[in-house]
Amino acid sequence: MLQDALSGGGRLIIIDDVNCCGRSLLKCSLVAAAHEGDSIHILNFDIPENELRAGLDPEVAMRLVFHDGFRDPLNWNRESVLPTSPFTPQELRVCIGADTSPVTLVLDSLSWILLHNPVPAVCHTFQHFQRHAKNTGLNVKRIISLLHGDLHEPAVVASVCCLASTVVTMMPAPSGGAQAAALVLQRKKSRKIVRVTEYFTVLEHFVLKSLDQHQPLLKMAGDKEETPAAEADPAANLTFNLRLSEEERHAKERLLLPYHLSTEMKSSLLQSHAGAAKIYYEPDAADDMDEEDPDDDLDV
Repeated sequence: MLQDALSGGGRLIIIDDVNCCGRSLLKCSLVAAAHEGDSIHILNFDIPENELRAGLDPEVAMRLVFHDGFRDPLNWNRESVLPTSPFTPQELRVCIGADTSPVTLVLDSLSWILLHNPVPAVCHTFQHFQRHAKNTGLNVKRIISLLHGDLHEPAVVASVCCLASTVVTMMPAPSGGAQAAALVLQRKKSRKIVRVTEYFTVLEHFVLKSLDQHQPLLKMAGDKEETPAAEADPAANLTFNLRLSEEERHAKERLLLPYHLSTEMKSSLLQSHAGAAKIYYEPDAADDMDEEDPDDDLDV
C-alpha cells in the first residue's frame, strides 16, 4: 500500500521528526513519479540541490527541476530564485511555467512554508492549487510535501493533514530487517479511510521495498479497551425476573389474547343470519351531505 500511496495522485504529506527522517521516503516518491514520466518541480528550502540529487539514478535526476529557496530563502542578498512568499497559486504557476507534461510538485519542506506564511493561506493554496492549475492549462498530477511534525503545534499538523488525500507518518521500526515503519492513512474517493502500518527498507537509488504490513492500525492513545458483549450479563442484577420457566412459557403460548380472533369467531361474525334486517338508502338530490358530519348530529 505504501508504494501505491507514493505513486498515486492527489496530495501526499510525509510527516517525520527528529528521530525518524522522512527524506529517504520523499526521494522514493520522486523515483516513482519519474518512472511515470512526470516532470518534477521541487521547491527546496531545507537542503541544497546537490543533496537532493545525491543517490538518485541519472535518469531520475534529469527529470528534476529545482526552484532554489535554500541559498537565499528570505532574499536578503537579492539572489533568491523564489519570492519571499512563494506559496500562492500565482507564484507556483510562475514557477512551473508552461510545462505541458504531467507535473509533480514537491515541497521540501512544507514546514518552512508554514513557518513563514499564514497557516490559513497555506491550507487554501495546498487544497485548491491543482484545480487552479487545471483552469490555466497545467496538469499538476500530485503534490508531495515533507512536514516536520515536531516543529508545529498539533492543531496545525492536523489542519494541514485534513486536506491531504494520503498521509504517511514515519516511525522507528522494531528490531529486524526493516529500516523504518510508516503509518499510512489514505482517503479514498468513496470517502472510505484506510489505515495501515507498513514496514519497509530503501534499496539503492531509493527504490522502496515493502516488507510487511498490519491492518487495522495500532490503537490511538487514550482509546479504552472494549469489553466483549458476551462477558456482560444485562439481567444479572435486576430486581425482577426476565426469564420464563418451561411451564410459564407453555402457558403464555396457550393464552388467547382478546384481539386475536379464533377461526370460529371470525366465521360467526361474517356469516349473515336469516331474518336479519337490511337498510337500503337512496340519496336524494336535496340531501345536504356534510363529509365532516355525515350523521347530521353535530350542533355547529
